[in-house]
Amino acid sequence: MTPLANILLITALSIPTNTLVLRSGHRINVDGSVRLESGRVLFRSAGALYSVPDDEVDIDATRAEAAPAVIQAEGRARLKVTPEEKQRLLKELEQNHSGTAAPANALDVPPGPTRAERQQASDEEWSWRRQSRAYEESIRRAQEELDLLYDKAAALQAHIAGLLSLGYKPAQFTYDTTVLAYTIEQIPRAGLEVQRAQRAYDQFRDDARRQGVSPGALR
Repeated sequence: MTPLANILLITALSIPTNTLVLRSGHRINVDGSVRLESGRVLFRSAGALYSVPDDEVDIDATRAEAAPAVIQAEGRARLKVTPEEKQRLLKELEQNHSGTAAPANALDVPPGPTRAERQQASDEEWSWRRQSRAYEESIRRAQEELDLLYDKAAALQAHIAGLLSLGYKPAQFTYDTTVLAYTIEQIPRAGLEVQRAQRAYDQFRDDARRQGVSPGALR
């Protein structure tokens, strides 16, 4: 190996390394980097500074020792597993590998509703919905009847008041007063029908709730 090649190789060793290899086969643990200065290799070991002639250093072997040291340090930094943790993981792996039978019903999944059951549920929902709409319609009709009586009574009262203002005598519009009296008599009963319809609807909704029918099915 030429002197120039030796210089290039030694200069290339100016990198972190853990071991300096001598031509005699001895290995020296070093701290930091090794470097060549004036034909000698300088290095630190256990905090102390040492130097040896460059012809006593096996350059190729020292370079070969440098790369594994870096790789091992990086591997340990990534893994960070203590020997105790490693033994525990291996033990768990062995136990898991031996296999433990799962409970017989571990994968039992209740079957979903059949097509007939889904159809029956849909029919029942529409049945509740139709009944709910019928009760609501009965309330609307009862309220409309009550409103018609109020409107009719108000119109008759206005008509009679107009006749009186024109000078007509009560005997001249007895039919109108009779109709007005009959209309007013019907108002309490019509109001009672509204209350009955509402009461029936409230009872229907309470029965549906007790049977677990969702409120959405009553709309």
